[in-house]
Amino acid sequence: REAGIKLENVLDKYKAFEGVTVKVAIAHGPNNARKVMEIIKQAKASGQPAPWHFVEVMACPGGCIGGGGQPKPTNLEIRKARTELTFKEDMDLPLRKSHENAEVKALYDAYLKEPLGHHSHHYLHTSYSSQKVRDMGTYSANEADGLDDILAKYPKEKEYLMPIIIEEHDKKGYISDPSIMMISEHLGMYPAQVESILSSYHYFPRKYTSDAHVYLCTCHNCMMKGQGRILRAVQEKYNIHGTHGGVANDGSFTLHTLNWLGFCVNDAPAMMVKRKGTNYVETFTGLSENNLDDRLRSLKSLQSELPKWPKNNIQEMKSQKNGNAYSCMYTNVPLEEATKKAASMGPAKVIEEVFKSNLVGRGGAGFRTGRKWESAYKATASEKYVVCNADEGLPSTYKDWCLLNNEAKRREVLTGMGICATTIGAKKCYMYLRYEYRNLVPALEKAVKEVQSKCPELAHLKYEIRLGGGPYVAGEENAQFESIEGNAPMPRKDRPGNVFPTVQGLFHKPTVINNVETFFAVPHIIHKGSDTFGEGRMPKLLSVTGDVERPVLIESNLSNYTLSHLLQEIKAQDIMAAEIGGCTEPIIFRSKFDTAFGFGKDTLNAVGSVVLFNSSCDLGKIYENKLHFMADESCKQCVPCRDGSLLFHRAFKELKETGKTSYNMKALEIAAESAGKSSICAHGKALDNLFRSACDFINKKKPHSV
Repeated sequence: REAGIKLENVLDKYKAFEGVTVKVAIAHGPNNARKVMEIIKQAKASGQPAPWHFVEVMACPGGCIGGGGQPKPTNLEIRKARTELTFKEDMDLPLRKSHENAEVKALYDAYLKEPLGHHSHHYLHTSYSSQKVRDMGTYSANEADGLDDILAKYPKEKEYLMPIIIEEHDKKGYISDPSIMMISEHLGMYPAQVESILSSYHYFPRKYTSDAHVYLCTCHNCMMKGQGRILRAVQEKYNIHGTHGGVANDGSFTLHTLNWLGFCVNDAPAMMVKRKGTNYVETFTGLSENNLDDRLRSLKSLQSELPKWPKNNIQEMKSQKNGNAYSCMYTNVPLEEATKKAASMGPAKVIEEVFKSNLVGRGGAGFRTGRKWESAYKATASEKYVVCNADEGLPSTYKDWCLLNNEAKRREVLTGMGICATTIGAKKCYMYLRYEYRNLVPALEKAVKEVQSKCPELAHLKYEIRLGGGPYVAGEENAQFESIEGNAPMPRKDRPGNVFPTVQGLFHKPTVINNVETFFAVPHIIHKGSDTFGEGRMPKLLSVTGDVERPVLIESNLSNYTLSHLLQEIKAQDIMAAEIGGCTEPIIFRSKFDTAFGFGKDTLNAVGSVVLFNSSCDLGKIYENKLHFMADESCKQCVPCRDGSLLFHRAFKELKETGKTSYNMKALEIAAESAGKSSICAHGKALDNLFRSACDFINKKKPHSV
């Protein structure tokens, strides 16, 4: 107010703070903090108001690593020198976490009473989970043995951070401090920067615990098929406490849970195993109390070759409502003809055909593909890129896995990428493949060679398969660019709202990023012509799980195709509710079953995920699982999503179990609105509707429409 700054884009609820003076004390270290708290205590004892409203205690032992709290240096070299010195000192400290500092804890106990208490750090600063401090006496440079051979394969450029990390993890099963030091030196990064980026991924432990790591899937499908019982059985038999990082009492494996494996739909419940010394993952489906011991005993015998995927139990079908309409799934395109035709047409005509076909993005946003390609084509730049988003992290969506697991269809996907590249003027194509699907890499690399051999028009392109590391947010386009570039997989918060990836995308160059299914459709459009697909005749894949006899992958045109049509075609019985579009979406009930699939308002999100629930399903547990997913997969970058998702999950769990919550519901409503309006990406924005619908369900228990 005093600076003459006008509040804009602020929720009405918060405008009440305009003009209010807030006094903050910043105390350097616990001793100064204790003095500040004594002054506050004495003021309260004498009936006077406290001289400060908030107290910020600077008590991080190693300072702000990376230069965040340092005086601004005159150049990068000074900053780098300071950072390296700070990191070295910090590594030598026996105490590295402020919340493990006995003096800080004493401050909490002496001065902060409930309801804040130890939670005050979470509310006013950030969220954290206590981790044991590493015994510095165990630090040994030998832990980086053999890393030189890996580093020699890669240029000294930050974009190769993830390939290096994955190779080192494959070899040793964890990423040690000495390895981080060597990797950072090779890539010209700060050690703390590398460590911070690693913490954003799910699969790269920082210390050795066992040769094998077991990941149990907790998606709706697995939980509905008894994964909760499997988890309890493992914990009891192997005396494991917790669900993330607990080691079996015989030392044979470390237990984790995760939100979505993908292939688990074959025969849920499922688990994934990653072993030291392997460049693949092992998958086990159809888990039960009867076969669990055999599966876990098999961890002691290491396979020498890439294991095969579990038997495919997915029923593939074409909607009968389509009649004789063209099918992409059941038609194999002559790729040589499609690429030759695209080359003869030229970029402008290819873009026009994609426009006329009404192809929209298959990843959820539904943006016109032709418009995206046109924007990238018109962009003036010496370098352009094509990225295929194969990070299928949205729970219960498995259409991309089915396409890439099909020999003919993965070639069509890669051809679609190539046609896009030659159209917009790109020379390099990336496929960002989720870590859980990494066993597909050899087949994909073989398919690249086959496509380029058959299609000389694509022979000059460079294809590269990049593996992710598990987080759901890496499926967001800008977070995916950041990951490929060697940064943490987080949405870009500094990108202007009107600057799209086709202008500044990967490496801040014009980029087309499309979903697997989108690229899959391109050779079909070019070969058959846009007239085949106009006016709602473009096929779309929907992956169906939940209370069905078998998972179903159905291809349908979206022209007035409703959930009721789908239920009739797959012969689903007693379905009372459904989740359409993934964990971020509210559950719908029978009153909306006649709504058509599509993209945009007043449609059911046709991204591809359909989970069906019959009358015996506990939807309260489903909602709890959804909110757990939202909290667990938040990238923690923005406050409304980071803190809001945790609060919403805790509050809903209390409501479900006791009928009431210790949280202020009015404050939660404001927090939900804040998340919906001010979160950086769609994940956080989805919290508003999801939390409100969850609370509505608890209040009504079973809506009248059911």
